[in-house]
Amino acid sequence: MKKVCTLSLLLGLFLAAGNVLRAQIVMPDLSPHATVSQTIGYNEVMVEYSRPSVRGRIIFGELVPYGTIWRVGANASTKLFVRETITIEDKHKLLPGVYGLYAIPGKDEWTIVFSRDAWLWGYMGYLQINDALRIQVKPQPLKEQVETFTIQFANVCMSCAEVQLLWDFTRVSFRISTEVDTKVMNEIKTFTNNPEARLAGEYYLAAKYYLDSDRDLKQALEWIDKALKYAPGGYWMLHTKAEIYARMGQYKEAIETAELSIKEARLKNDEDYVRINELEIAKWKQVKKGKGGT
Repeated sequence: MKKVCTLSLLLGLFLAAGNVLRAQIVMPDLSPHATVSQTIGYNEVMVEYSRPSVRGRIIFGELVPYGTIWRVGANASTKLFVRETITIEDKHKLLPGVYGLYAIPGKDEWTIVFSRDAWLWGYMGYLQINDALRIQVKPQPLKEQVETFTIQFANVCMSCAEVQLLWDFTRVSFRISTEVDTKVMNEIKTFTNNPEARLAGEYYLAAKYYLDSDRDLKQALEWIDKALKYAPGGYWMLHTKAEIYARMGQYKEAIETAELSIKEARLKNDEDYVRINELEIAKWKQVKKGKGGT
């Protein structure tokens, strides 16, 4: 009897060990995860989804029934990441955010759904009330079969792209576009109104580096004057010019320049620079007084 109990115990331990070993085996996913992204104008759009395969099945109308919500892939819900506002089909605005991308397939027409609830497992918990947008598109037949479900960006232009869903012998697509012209025109206007503004920044950085690294201060002064020529009223540049004068021991000029910086900073409501300049002026006056200056 004791021998039978011992054998039973050993057999139980062996089976339990087998179950533990089996639990540690990780199988490849039949619908692997994928991401695809596209820069459109100044915008970045990305899709995250899982990719099931046909594997000999009839897809639309059977595996994916007509007239019911579909996750547009497998596993977790497909997600559309939008960094800046985009326009869908040239008329529907979609604000920045993360959207669940769903579809309701039909034989002659599909509904594409952009849901505010993007973090679902498939469509479990999906509620139409959370839809941000729905559009209708026409499916197109493909001559060659697409075995593995694919989402891709196609027909990309400077401000637009087409999102294509391809699986089996079906392609469904919708157009997205983003605002480019207004931004480009603003950049052109800024540049043409003050084409030297960029030079001001370069001269300022050069002067600041020479000051901070204690190099040729006369050269730094020359560069900061050029920066101010291209960007008059730059109170932060005037502050740096005052610092250069002070480093050169020219405290009278440093104080006068810092006072100009305060004046410009007040016009721009930058109280931080007002305070910084006032502290520097007080310090330089003490140093100037100690050196016998008036």
